[in-house]
Amino acid sequence: MRVLGERWVLTLALADPAAAGASPYAAPLFYALAQPDTIGRHAAPLLIFASDATSHHGQLAGRGPTAAAAAVYLETDTPGQVRGAQLRGSLVREDLWTPTGAAGLRQLYVDRHPIAAPMLAAGRHHLYALVVSWAKLTDNRLGFGVHPIARFDVTCAEVEQSRP
Repeated sequence: MRVLGERWVLTLALADPAAAGASPYAAPLFYALAQPDTIGRHAAPLLIFASDATSHHGQLAGRGPTAAAAAVYLETDTPGQVRGAQLRGSLVREDLWTPTGAAGLRQLYVDRHPIAAPMLAAGRHHLYALVVSWAKLTDNRLGFGVHPIARFDVTCAEVEQSRP
């Protein structure tokens, strides 16, 4: 899933039960990637992002675990050279992680996005981790219409109260 490490913006989609037909709600967010086993034991990649809990997507996510989908794509000027990933997984807010796990999330996110440190220190924003359970890769360099799929064990040793 090298493509996840090559970008830093994802589009997060959550179901909005208040909308007609539980319509999806999408939000673009900066993220940092935690490769497997970088924050305790976890086989799945984690996409870490910061959000105000009072934002619409923050309210939809709650503390988690919350079912979510996301997409990450690389921009290109060359037609037919689309690269990216479609993802499914569970969102887990940092306060459901062990103190060590939450510190690991924070460190990875601030290392990737140093400008976010003061915002996180102010306390209004929380970190969330999308624990990826399913990923479909799009990389037209592999051939048009070739879409490898990966499934991941979503157990995270550093999540305390709820398992994604």
